[in-house]
Amino acid sequence: MPAARAVDAADPALSYVDAHEVRFRERLLELIRQPSVSPTGEGVRDCAVRLARMFDMIGCETTEIVETKGNPVVYGEIPGAGTKTLLVYLMYDTQPYDDIALWHYSPLAGTIDELDLPAGRVKALFGRGAMNSKGPLVIFLNALESLLETRGQLPLSVKLVAEGEEELGSKHLPDFVKGNRDRLLGADGSLFPYLIQNASGKAQMWLGCKGIVYVELEVSGKRWGRGPTEFDIHGSYKSIVDSPAWRLVDALSTMTRTNGNEILIPDLVRKVAPPNQEDEDLLAKLATTFDPNEAKQMWKLTAYNLPDGDVLSLLRKYMFTSSLNIDGMWSGYVGEGSKTVLPHKATAKVDVRLVPNQDPRDVIPILRKHLDAHGFPDISITPLMDGYYPSKTSLREPVNQALLGTYREVGREPEILPLIAGSAPFYWFTEFLKAPVAAGGMGHGGRMHAPDEYIVYEGNPRLAGMGDATKFFIRFLKRFGGG
Repeated sequence: MPAARAVDAADPALSYVDAHEVRFRERLLELIRQPSVSPTGEGVRDCAVRLARMFDMIGCETTEIVETKGNPVVYGEIPGAGTKTLLVYLMYDTQPYDDIALWHYSPLAGTIDELDLPAGRVKALFGRGAMNSKGPLVIFLNALESLLETRGQLPLSVKLVAEGEEELGSKHLPDFVKGNRDRLLGADGSLFPYLIQNASGKAQMWLGCKGIVYVELEVSGKRWGRGPTEFDIHGSYKSIVDSPAWRLVDALSTMTRTNGNEILIPDLVRKVAPPNQEDEDLLAKLATTFDPNEAKQMWKLTAYNLPDGDVLSLLRKYMFTSSLNIDGMWSGYVGEGSKTVLPHKATAKVDVRLVPNQDPRDVIPILRKHLDAHGFPDISITPLMDGYYPSKTSLREPVNQALLGTYREVGREPEILPLIAGSAPFYWFTEFLKAPVAAGGMGHGGRMHAPDEYIVYEGNPRLAGMGDATKFFIRFLKRFGGG
């Protein structure tokens, strides 16, 4: 028996994982086959009911589907033997799978097939939500069950918070947290269980995330008082009639320069905090191991907007620079063939990513002030989500030290990212509930929000499969709980 298996056999909770592989897989397949598409609402409430049933099955003493003004939060509590309490943030909603023609596997089937990755050949499980984030959710539940069934009690108390609106910007999670503050307060730390090995097998842990504000900008001929006001007109009139579409382009061009790489709104970036000394130390260490080409390969990129070779500058800009991104633009005729029109309105969806010290509540007033000052008072700004605050936790916090120790226990020295450029509602745990957040876990997945989303189901010596990812969380819970 390999050395790792010998160690697993000595711990009943770890060997329980191997003995229940089929049932654990079926649990994940059940959740993937149940749609929960928050942007459309498809299957979300049915998924919440299924998830609550799973909470009961693994041993939650308290399970509740908590209603909000949007999608419900599924909440569960498991009292433990130790003195510590861990809040666990989970999400059960997914992005749509409307690009189904681009999928090689049914997005709701949970198909297992071989996949070649830089770390070698693995068996992957494909499906919408496999990685983001039903796979990590189920794997963590499997870890809890393994401990409860073999020890009778967890080494610490656990409170599970699974929301159904993360893909919508966690619009009503703040209401849940505020409304349940008394029973959530007092936790010693929070965990976002995820599968953070890259395709080459490198392990990572994240100390924080950027915030985000997402808005829609619209130019209307009627509101502007120029151009077509009621409907699109013949394109030949452009020589004598103004264009709302070009007005939107003109307005956007005042906000940034150089392909959007430099924000030209001083008030928007005035409060940006530079990396502190811990951040700089972590960035310098990360620059010695981080391979920029891995992301290029995954996302089919050809180049970054910085010169090649300066990895430290790339990392610093990626994590600690605010950005203004055009997510989509449309106006007039966008169907097949030609239809010459002068559009009566034009729209753009824009997101602003926020770094420490930036406040999402400031963004829309700043955008409004900027547009007014540049002669665009008619352009409307419609918020499409409440927005996330940026969030960051020190590596010195006990919950992060426990996570780091768990990586080392399984023979990995993780890359530590001070921030990820993505956004999550960690602020409500770190600041409002004063429960520092750790984010990590072994295992790998990819193509989130894209066709053929997957997680590694059966791994190899470099990449953890579903079983080893489960065992990682068992080890973490024991380490953080002190037993």
